[in-house]
Amino acid sequence: MSIKIFYTASFYGKAQYQKEYDMVRESILKTGVDMISPELGGYTQVLSKRERDRLRDKNSIHYASIKRGIMMCDATVIEVSREDFQLGHEATLAIQAKKHVLCLSVNEDYSKRIKNPYFHGARYNRYNIDDVIGRFISKVDREGFSERFNFFLSPSQLTYISKQARLEGRTTADYLRGLIENDMG
Repeated sequence: MSIKIFYTASFYGKAQYQKEYDMVRESILKTGVDMISPELGGYTQVLSKRERDRLRDKNSIHYASIKRGIMMCDATVIEVSREDFQLGHEATLAIQAKKHVLCLSVNEDYSKRIKNPYFHGARYNRYNIDDVIGRFISKVDREGFSERFNFFLSPSQLTYISKQARLEGRTTADYLRGLIENDMG
């Protein structure tokens, strides 16, 4: 399997939820995907030595590594049982990059509150975690952008699409995908 997953969890929740963090990590690894995660260590290697030296302080290196890891991966899994502002920011970074995000909690299913085609949530336990992770990985695998489609536009059509995309802060390709997704329902 060539899917790459970024996995993270709240540093501040480690004392209370480390057992759950480990359960999620192991479930992801069982699927055979490649994983980048602070929970595995070595995640700062996504930055070059030069970048790490330039950033110097531990917090800057950590944040830059998380951001780069999210962008390098096909999807992100976040354990959110301990609510954390930084985790919300990281989920938003991934969603803005059109990456599927799975937020897992032993307390609540956040997909009941947050509606976005790239956001997925689930309340999990030791009995259903493998199924929840497996379904998410399958969805990411099915919906990855693997098909290229080229077509011709008139100059006025291209100008219009480019203008609309800019107004929404999107690329033209992302704008067109959004039109198709909206039409699909």
